Amino acid sequence: MTGSEIANLSTASPRRRAFTLVELLVVIAITGILIALLLPAVQAAREAARRTQCANNLKQLGLALHNYHDAHKAFPFAWMLDLPRLPAPTGVNFQPWGALVLPFLEQGALAQQYDFRIPTFDQAPAVGYAPQAVQRNLAVIRTVLSVFICPSVPGSGESRVYEGRIAAPLFGPLTATFRAAPSDYCVTTGVLDPFAALAYQDAPSGVGANREGALAFVGFHPVLLRPVQGATSMASILDGTSNTTLLGERTGGAIVYRRYSPINSPLYHNLGGVNGGGWGDILNGEHWVQGVLFDGPDPNVPSSGGPCAINCSNLRMGSFHSFHPGGCHFLLADGSVRFVSESLPPFVFASLITRSGGESAPSL
Repeated sequence: MTGSEIANLSTASPRRRAFTLVELLVVIAITGILIALLLPAVQAAREAARRTQCANNLKQLGLALHNYHDAHKAFPFAWMLDLPRLPAPTGVNFQPWGALVLPFLEQGALAQQYDFRIPTFDQAPAVGYAPQAVQRNLAVIRTVLSVFICPSVPGSGESRVYEGRIAAPLFGPLTATFRAAPSDYCVTTGVLDPFAALAYQDAPSGVGANREGALAFVGFHPVLLRPVQGATSMASILDGTSNTTLLGERTGGAIVYRRYSPINSPLYHNLGGVNGGGWGDILNGEHWVQGVLFDGPDPNVPSSGGPCAINCSNLRMGSFHSFHPGGCHFLLADGSVRFVSESLPPFVFASLITRSGGESAPSL
């Protein structure tokens, strides 16, 4: 091959060209912009799926409560306390609503292991109960059940199993301790001041006189100091089953949140054990809403109530709480589930909680 032929061949062959640094940077920048645009959409889709699952959990709990009502002609108690031999703790018994509905949640095996004659706390053998029976009950309430877990809440159910405790003057020197699996749903037990005072400040006379929710305490009441008998039924929901809640979202476990940030102070670390954050914790049934401040409770001061009742904190007796933007899911007595806005007026929200407050049907 002659020199001229070689030259012609080299000029006919295409030359390979690499990316310049500027072009590479442009490609990277465009890719980053596309990812930035896509990521919120992906996150929104994931939250929508989690929110749907959370609503479905409440729907399943609603079916369980209705099936319980069909079987027993009444709803489960919110919680029960029995002190037959005052003032000593001997003979004490207390039970949560969550254990009552286990057979109606396809948890028959767990239900068979649980004995309602036995209180579920570590010190129960010291006041006369069989240790093996106590341990079986304790194992049951430590069991993480997906129906009580909202997938939007940070952390797995197993990581949120917590050390609970109950101390009361009626127990004498006894402090009851236990480990409980979390529940991101709790009873809507009623409304109290100062939130109730704000809600009913302009209400007609007599409206809101009864501020109790649909599920009620039974037994010897530790505040009223008298027996309270009789669980509620459909017939006792005078405001209408489609206008009255049974359960609402309240982030479980032992972490107390200020809006969406954990409160890292000794006071609220201590309150975590009595926050009623488990399905087998009796305090899960004692959530009379007093409200909190809009920016959440002061980390160094016990909450004294306030105007916010949704998403300002998961503090028991304070606010309902979820990690869904804008509000929380609530289960109504007719079995439906509604997403309630955190901007709902206090009177309308209070009317959803009370079962016979005499309010007109709320507009959501």
